Amino acid sequence: MADPVRTADVTAAGVPPAPPLQRKMRTSVMEKRERILVVDDQPVNVRTLNEILRQDYNISVATNGSNALALVAADTPDLILLDIMMPEMDGYEVCRRLKADETTCSIPVIFVTAMGEEEDETKGLKLGAVDYITKPVSPSLVKARVHNHLQLKKQHDQLKVSVSILHHETEILQQKADLGIQAGGLAHDLNNVLASAMVIDILPSLLPAGLEQEKTINDVIRHVKESLKLGREICQGYTSYLRDMGEDKKVQPVLPLLQPLDMYARQFKGRLTQDIQANLPPVRCKGHQIKRVLVNLFTNACQAVEGVRDQLITVRLWSENNRVFLALADNGPGIAADVLPHIFSERFTTRENGTGLGLFMAKNIITAHGGTIEVDSREGMGTTFTISLPAEREV
Repeated sequence: MADPVRTADVTAAGVPPAPPLQRKMRTSVMEKRERILVVDDQPVNVRTLNEILRQDYNISVATNGSNALALVAADTPDLILLDIMMPEMDGYEVCRRLKADETTCSIPVIFVTAMGEEEDETKGLKLGAVDYITKPVSPSLVKARVHNHLQLKKQHDQLKVSVSILHHETEILQQKADLGIQAGGLAHDLNNVLASAMVIDILPSLLPAGLEQEKTINDVIRHVKESLKLGREICQGYTSYLRDMGEDKKVQPVLPLLQPLDMYARQFKGRLTQDIQANLPPVRCKGHQIKRVLVNLFTNACQAVEGVRDQLITVRLWSENNRVFLALADNGPGIAADVLPHIFSERFTTRENGTGLGLFMAKNIITAHGGTIEVDSREGMGTTFTISLPAEREV
């Protein structure tokens, strides 16, 4: 049995069905076009509107209010041209039902009717119609009104999407701000704890004179003090990054920025080689933040070579073209090709207990210093991270 709605559409429009192949080709061309639903019980009115609009839009037809609502429910049109005087359910009632349904209330409705009294137009607009065209219709006026209201609908829909995206991004920014406050507070508190631990400095004076292990104990104390100092610097760098405060950029030599690597290297079980150019120019930077980046890259390299028989990490430092470069390479398994494009993305991690923030923050820090951070990695051939910072002239 044929679909009564679709049968009524074709008969009322007075347009004979196309052959199957032609119909298929026509559909594929018209799929991208906007769709207008014409609702009118008079075939002559349907044919008139169809002739005016079919070159620019896909046209669907309903010959009464019930069929119109059924078509809208099955496939939402972009705009509805609606007659008022129809049997059983008039256009006012159709419009009222459409506007009462949240799934259809945003469809623009234009009344097309012979009822030209001011009160008729006012009633239709109060029900939610966007415009009113009187019969007999003017082709140029119909085209202009339809075009304008479709453009307004597009802008409205785009605005809704933009507002939704903005709302979502605002929520994310608020979550990040809250997280930053909490993390900054944690870093601040941890810094205070590490500062209080510096009381270890008085231990040498408490050792009894002539103690056989005095030199060994003093070496351990010195290492612990260096670790506490480094921990405080990392906390300060983390706090200054999150809050963009607490540390100013200043011109400083490059080599002291590598100090954290010496300390972490003591725990590294493999080989660490360094190739450092002499007479490097200074850089202007927030030292604590740069140290934090280097610690992150070095610990990542240490984790990358776990399980490698002959573990090797290489650090190169040189200058050229008014920039200072640092390359940190490992002989680990490398980074998978499908993972590589995402490693600097926020919260992206391949580790079970990873946060996905280390490289993201590293890139932000280096970029904020006018620098670059790049990665070169091939599976089975290791990974190299290269940082560059603008060089400063010697004062």
